[in-house]
Amino acid sequence: MSRQAANRSTPLITSVCYVRHAVSEPQACARFVSDIFGLQQVAGHDDDLAFRSDDRFRTVSLSRDQRDGTSIGIEVWDDAALQVIGERLHAQDFAVRPASPEECRRRYVQSALLADDASGNRIDLVTRPTRSGRRYFPPRDAGIVELQGVGLRSTDHVRDLAFWHLLGAEVTDWVGDIAYLRIDHLHHRIALYPSRRNGLLYAAFEVEALDQIMQNSYFMQDNQARIVQGPGRQSASHQIFLHVEGPDGLILSYVNGMAEVGDKPRVARQFPLAATSLCNWGGESKGVPELSAQTEPNRRDA
Repeated sequence: MSRQAANRSTPLITSVCYVRHAVSEPQACARFVSDIFGLQQVAGHDDDLAFRSDDRFRTVSLSRDQRDGTSIGIEVWDDAALQVIGERLHAQDFAVRPASPEECRRRYVQSALLADDASGNRIDLVTRPTRSGRRYFPPRDAGIVELQGVGLRSTDHVRDLAFWHLLGAEVTDWVGDIAYLRIDHLHHRIALYPSRRNGLLYAAFEVEALDQIMQNSYFMQDNQARIVQGPGRQSASHQIFLHVEGPDGLILSYVNGMAEVGDKPRVARQFPLAATSLCNWGGESKGVPELSAQTEPNRRDA
């Protein structure tokens, strides 16, 4: 590695840019994502069903292909940063390989490394994800502004944290062993939830204001969609949220009002694993253990 690469001042990763999710009921999931949740459906690649939430070409893709599985797209600054990340992950024995031209076309990116964290969550590290030249036009006015971040299930939070540290992410706060990870000025873009299984827990979408959180809550009730938690507010990040579950256990979230943390380093705060830490409005999760104040299943004593 060159000295310039080792001492780079620019960040390695810049955003969560897409979610690709393998489902067994693609049409039912597509109706939920578009008609109920409010993302714009657009043409997909081959059999994929694709959706937009902002000016990016695609932010959610659904596929029947279980072999391809579920993956999270993380935008990397440039090819030099991608090389640095690849070297770091190889050195720490994380599974990582270059994406083929077809895999890049399927993801609408210029180049990519396909990696697995310690839990087996698939993380696509990509450069130059395609932006759309057309205005984002959703099927209903849900107030969605952009894909904001993701929650991931973690079966090995120690090694998973090491994976994200290699990419430049930092822990902002803890709730029990739930780790909130920042990659920019916001409190977090990625949250790692201790679990007995891996996979995507939720994908979160920023809305314009609290009004849209409440309006979408009423819309979900009127349309008999399952609200698994919220409206509520996280104690650590001050983010207001509404988690909604569709077919195949797909959870999508409306969020607003996350705190900014600035550029100065600060010590990560520890909150107890309690209902008031996860939601200081008093709401509790319905049927999703990772979102509730349970005993963490994979906690390791130091």
